[in-house]
Amino acid sequence: MTHRTSDPAFLMVLFANVGFAFKGVFAKLAFATGMTVAGVLMLRIAIALPLFWLAVRLLGHRDQQASGIDWRDGLLIGTFFTLATVTDFMAIDRLGAGLSRMLLFTYPLLVQALTAWRERRLPTRLELTVFAVCYAGLVLLFAPKGFAGHLETREWIGIACGFTAAASYALFLVLGQGIATRVGSARFAAIMNTSTFLVFLLYALIGASPQDFQVPATGLGWIVIMVVAATVLPFLLLFEGIRRTGAGKASLIALSGPAVTLIAARILLGEQILPIQTLGFLLILGGMAALQCGDSIRSDWTAWGHRISRFSSAITGTTSRPTAAATSRSDHWSGALPNSDWSGGR
Repeated sequence: MTHRTSDPAFLMVLFANVGFAFKGVFAKLAFATGMTVAGVLMLRIAIALPLFWLAVRLLGHRDQQASGIDWRDGLLIGTFFTLATVTDFMAIDRLGAGLSRMLLFTYPLLVQALTAWRERRLPTRLELTVFAVCYAGLVLLFAPKGFAGHLETREWIGIACGFTAAASYALFLVLGQGIATRVGSARFAAIMNTSTFLVFLLYALIGASPQDFQVPATGLGWIVIMVVAATVLPFLLLFEGIRRTGAGKASLIALSGPAVTLIAARILLGEQILPIQTLGFLLILGGMAALQCGDSIRSDWTAWGHRISRFSSAITGTTSRPTAAATSRSDHWSGALPNSDWSGGR
């Protein structure tokens, strides 16, 4: 059945987003050592890029070479990721790890809209239901400080940066899906990070300040941990999962990220989790469960329906044919399955 082959892709995307969720925590710990946002970003990509190309060497398939067009498109699409990275770290610096994660993980809104637009369809009922439940949870996670009216100018700038990061990241995921399928997830991640490295290299040459190059030993340690546990490994898992399942469904799985970050920020940074945020966390978990189990339940019911139909035909000695109404219902259920080629065999 379909859900058995989809489990590895689900776990890949889930674990990738758990790793990404800790990025803001590690970044805040690096900022606490006196490093600037630009300094953290430059050192992060300088350490990460060789690791991505090492992953290509070890994990890449020889038959998945990148053409000149793939390189061109990958470098251009990588600029969206670069923009998302810069604005995301600015949001982390101004809002903290928890709240900035909430804003970034609104990107499934745009991913679902872009995916539906590319497929020239409306979002399915399952997608809309899961998104409504998860987004309601995100609203509750964001609610306490916003409803209290305690947002200052610095924080409004952080919110704008967070939404910009979400929009840029959504474009990056959707546009990069085809290239990742052609050249492999490891190679595409390396090409995309090469684009980011070139941008920061240019910044280091013409725009960096002396403070950007001050790297305390403790800050270096946190960045190394962030690169390995919250950058390289999550990227490889994420794009392999997207290659198998598609960006639309992967983006819904990623809604678990803010909840993971809230827990990590509470434990490691002392950021407070209020009861209303706990309710939001539970709503997100409920949406995740619906996303993972919805197709499995529907597949099981379909299989039982076929068995009953064959059993009835054996008793009556007739061959059952689908009626127009049944065909219509079948088409309806088929259309309700987002990215139904979730088998991982693409």
